[in-house]
Amino acid sequence: MSNSNSESSRKLTANVKAAGCAAKISSLELKQVLSSIKRPQCPELLTSLDNFEDAAVYKITEDIAIVETVDFFPPVVDDPFLFGRIAAVNALSDVYAMGGNPVIALNILCFPTCDYPLEVVEEILKGGQAACSEANVTIAGGHSIQGPEPVYGLAVTGVVDPRSILTNGGAKDGDLLLVTKPLGTGVMLLGLKGELLKDAEQKQLLQSLTGLNKGALEIAKKYEPSAATDITGFGMIGHTCEMALASGLSAYLYIDDLPFFAGARSLAAQGFVPAGAYGNRNTFGSSVINLENVETAIQDLLFDPQTSGGLMFALKEEPAMRLLAELLENGYDAAIVGGLQSGTPGSIFLNQKSSLIEAKK
Repeated sequence: MSNSNSESSRKLTANVKAAGCAAKISSLELKQVLSSIKRPQCPELLTSLDNFEDAAVYKITEDIAIVETVDFFPPVVDDPFLFGRIAAVNALSDVYAMGGNPVIALNILCFPTCDYPLEVVEEILKGGQAACSEANVTIAGGHSIQGPEPVYGLAVTGVVDPRSILTNGGAKDGDLLLVTKPLGTGVMLLGLKGELLKDAEQKQLLQSLTGLNKGALEIAKKYEPSAATDITGFGMIGHTCEMALASGLSAYLYIDDLPFFAGARSLAAQGFVPAGAYGNRNTFGSSVINLENVETAIQDLLFDPQTSGGLMFALKEEPAMRLLAELLENGYDAAIVGGLQSGTPGSIFLNQKSSLIEAKK
């Protein structure tokens, strides 16, 4: 097939079965597969497969550990530059979620060169390069293959002080949960594909998808969070459940305080819900004690797989309130959305609204 007009006008998302982090294999399926895989016994490996951490951390010296991650997915938008940038931002986020600083990356590219002009590949790589340049990360090469649909991402190496690692299993009884970006990217991306978003809604979505989590981490470190993760393919419920389970605690979320994208609730009510949300529901739905008390659209948004989502921190009440204030002052769509307490590990209770946050306003 030559580089014809029909080829050059073909949309990147045209034949994608699942976009972004919605393309992930479900947590339930992953656990089944990994159950037969022998866990590595390595004293220098500071994180394990058991808690589904965002990245691996390997101790080099008493002061230095390396953070390793790999993340890639099919296109979430048709603009190749934006796709490249979003994929790179999403991959870098895994290092930030561990409290680390990414320093070097390798491109991962699968692309059907018979279906698109090579300029499309160039733009994808330029988008990834732009995100990495902003993060002061050097792209040192990579690997590419032919495939039936475009896929792009990064293998990223970062550094962290072994004594300052943030894991999803360090939360304490009484910690509050704070998120740094709006929720509902899966639903919003379906609305974007259907050309249903208003200009302001599209602007908010793309700013969030392309925004690095670097600044939010730098601010949060001052307040000494006890645990962290980023909210991606397993949705708000999935990542909350994993943090609670890894920390040996139960969690609670305040529905009215969750920062959903403008328009997300309406789109979800109309049925614009990615298939990955139902996979997340199958995996984590039984962990939510009172899910049936929440309207269907909100349920779908709770399980909605996030792409390039924000960070979620667990920290004590007083520093959480100060962190929230500083993030808001710096333009982040941050919110305190719940907390952790003693109870059945991994269980989640849904409340309507936080009286704590109201009292502090």
